Amino acid sequence: MKVILKQDVDTVGGAGDIVDVADGYGNNYLVPRGLAMRATRGAVADAEAIRQARVKRQARSIGEAEGLRARLQAKPVLIGAKAGEDGTLYGSVGNTVVAEAIRLQLGVTVDRRRIPMPKPLKHLGEYEVPVRVHPELAATVRVEVVRGT
Repeated sequence: MKVILKQDVDTVGGAGDIVDVADGYGNNYLVPRGLAMRATRGAVADAEAIRQARVKRQARSIGEAEGLRARLQAKPVLIGAKAGEDGTLYGSVGNTVVAEAIRLQLGVTVDRRRIPMPKPLKHLGEYEVPVRVHPELAATVRVEVVRGT
């Protein structure tokens, strides 16, 4: 089934793209939720307008994302955690803790899902944590896990 995406859908495509999806996925998920519409002749013309609006929106958001990246990379984020004598944490520092520390210390709200950490931090020290500020742009935040509460 060919559909035109009205919004960006992960692993499928961006707004305005004409994609071929399974019938059940299109009929039962994408169309009822307003994420896509069936690709008819008239709708294909509308797809170009949706695609051009997406390109303009992305160009504007890339500029904003570059400013956000500069703010995130400006200074390190300190996270206090309880640790043993050898520097091993009594818990771990995950992406939720990092997102909250960024919000409190830098004044930037970042969704925890935009901080891809393969493993949580389990030792005191300095780490470089990637943050996706835009689909095409990532920042590297310096995180310092220090002894504290």
